[in-house]
Amino acid sequence: MRDRFCSYYTNSKDITKYMVSKLGVVDNDVILEPSAGEGIFIDEVLESDKLLQIDALDINSNAISILKKKYADNAAIVVRETDTLLDEQLDLYSISQLWLKQTDTLFDKQLDIFSSLGGHYTKVIGNPPYGAWQDYEKRDVLKKKFAGHYVKETYSLFLLRCISVLRMHGRLSFIIPDTYLFLNMHSRLREVIFTNTKIDEIIIFPSKFFPGVSFGYSNLSIITLERSDKKSALDNTFKVVQGFNSSSEFSILFGPEIEYPKNLQVFSFRQKDILENEQCRVILAESKTLMLLSKSTQKLGDVADIVTGFYTGDNLRFIRASGKDVKGAKNYDVVDPTTVIPCTSLYGIPDVEEGYVPYIKSAAKRRYVRQSDEWFVRWDKETIDFYNKNKKSRFQNSAFYFKTGIGIPMVKSSTIRAFLMTDHVFDQSIVGIFPKDSSKLYYLLALMNSDTINDLVHAINPTANNSSNYIKQLPYIEPAVDILKEITRMVEEVISFESNADYENADRLHSKINAMVGHIYLQEN
Repeated sequence: MRDRFCSYYTNSKDITKYMVSKLGVVDNDVILEPSAGEGIFIDEVLESDKLLQIDALDINSNAISILKKKYADNAAIVVRETDTLLDEQLDLYSISQLWLKQTDTLFDKQLDIFSSLGGHYTKVIGNPPYGAWQDYEKRDVLKKKFAGHYVKETYSLFLLRCISVLRMHGRLSFIIPDTYLFLNMHSRLREVIFTNTKIDEIIIFPSKFFPGVSFGYSNLSIITLERSDKKSALDNTFKVVQGFNSSSEFSILFGPEIEYPKNLQVFSFRQKDILENEQCRVILAESKTLMLLSKSTQKLGDVADIVTGFYTGDNLRFIRASGKDVKGAKNYDVVDPTTVIPCTSLYGIPDVEEGYVPYIKSAAKRRYVRQSDEWFVRWDKETIDFYNKNKKSRFQNSAFYFKTGIGIPMVKSSTIRAFLMTDHVFDQSIVGIFPKDSSKLYYLLALMNSDTINDLVHAINPTANNSSNYIKQLPYIEPAVDILKEITRMVEEVISFESNADYENADRLHSKINAMVGHIYLQEN
């Protein structure tokens, strides 16, 4: 079940059983459920038949009403309606340093209380909300309270908040999206986790395992950790397990001696080593890919400008398709060919009432070159004047419009199909790669179409987007001059084959180029 607070209520016995087992509930535990929902985790905890104190919090008054009725006869469960992120009572139990709060450490009252209590909760379990909209007023408050952290995503703040109220050696188990492991915006959160806690285990699985949830942007994860001192945290080694076929396989992880089936991938990390990675990123990849991403000194962003493109502010009004058979063109008008006019000026097409130029806003059907122009954007001078005045329109990186470069779609597919862009405007949904040395254009085109770079792209950011900030971080390895010239010659030939629809020879030659790129990057290891 999902409510307007973006709470996804847990209704999977496999999930709740696994998470409670990882907590290791014992008598006299003081347990927090910070987004209690329907009380599914609490019910699982109560099955342990231990003597417990449980605090159940939720921001949703309907959920609180249900919980109060459900646990009316259990004095050990305290139900409170509150915003967990801003709750003043939790402030008394927390260590504010985890929030990077500006304070005089010697006189801070919260630290005095924390010191006297030694923390408060021995266990925390939950499924915090993710993707919930924060109004601007609340966002400003969160920015001050959690200074240095990304506050637009609620689950990461819940994780930070709940670590801060754990006693030393207290344990936490959360089900959250896996994006905290690798997205740039969560780098500070990763630093806090890897220096203040010992991660026990992280399991990653498809969102479809979670009843009523299915999103393609990322996977879900369950992270279990223990509050610790910094030295213990840095020395800690933990496992990340992924590749589950069903949630029933979680039971494999319960036993003292675990035999992982072949479908599961198991990665082992030392927390100190992760902190040495760029942006403290957790990279789930084989050793050679991990080595390339963590040790390469030169990045793609060092040799190319990598940018996104234009946004009209109203695509249905200003963009046209070449025909109704174009993918995604259902709601778009078809362009009048007589209004398509050659132009490479940022000031627009002069002396016409309505004019369009070729526009790139979608993936290519094949690698290296686009077979035809499928989209067109209005570009007459009067419309350009409107774009400049319109607050919704964005001339992002306009210096690169109409330039020669390489395009890839921002929406990720299993295989990247990079293509040449010349004399085109490109959309914000396209990542443009413009070499600082034009003689490297065809080599970069070969790289972006290689299996090697494709694997690196998926390792550095497993989500559904090829953001320009991640493309910039790809390792760049340049071969000897003679090999560089040979690859450039071969790419020129592939482009000729593709342009003449000789796809058999194009694919044959691409396979050779792909193998050469793989060898160049393999040698680096």
